[in-house]
Amino acid sequence: MRNIILQHFDGEMRPLDHESMWNIMDYADMINADYKLVLGKPFRENLTNACQKVHMIHEEFDEWDNVLMLDIDMFRPEAMTLNIFDQPGIGLYADVQQNLHRRLIQWYPMLGSMDAPYWGGAIYKMDRLTRQTLRKQLGGNEGWMQNFNKPYNYEDEGIMHVLAMRSGMKFKEPYLDRKWCQCSFLPNPEKAGFIHVRTKITPQGPKREKILNWKELVDKKIIGAYRPHDSDA
Repeated sequence: MRNIILQHFDGEMRPLDHESMWNIMDYADMINADYKLVLGKPFRENLTNACQKVHMIHEEFDEWDNVLMLDIDMFRPEAMTLNIFDQPGIGLYADVQQNLHRRLIQWYPMLGSMDAPYWGGAIYKMDRLTRQTLRKQLGGNEGWMQNFNKPYNYEDEGIMHVLAMRSGMKFKEPYLDRKWCQCSFLPNPEKAGFIHVRTKITPQGPKREKILNWKELVDKKIIGAYRPHDSDA
């Protein structure tokens, strides 16, 4: 089986972006997967940066059996040695995603369905058949994508859901365990599959720059650092 891990970025990468890239590259090497950083706007030039993650279903990646797309603020804990490609599920469907799913149907009842799967945008893991099935729904009048073409307004999550609904996919398929996208402010990050570094320090707040929360995890030896950042100390 050939597997590849993707991350996406458009613009000038910041220190945390580089750290995530190096961390995930090392993880890919550990599990004998390929890695690629997808740059620019390869999916649709007129859509937001987050929407570009849908590029993972492009035929460019059909030579790989499985494709994993991760946000560029995701990290593998040092103690985590599991192979994500051996885990069941396509994406995350925790409390936040469940609420977003319901709200999407309320706002756009003609575009989605509670019977179709909804996946959180920080992590998608799809086999070749799933990607090809979703891809068949692209083309023609894609004006519906403009409903999600605004930062923090579904973006890639909305597009993926509509494609899944139009493909006839059903809600019953398995979802990834929550540990594969554990927010950095939650307890026991060392036991996570992947840590999603957020701005919150605790679930209730307050907030600070992500790089500072990353540095705290490094100082606690929960994740490894690849280059010192004196200016972030």
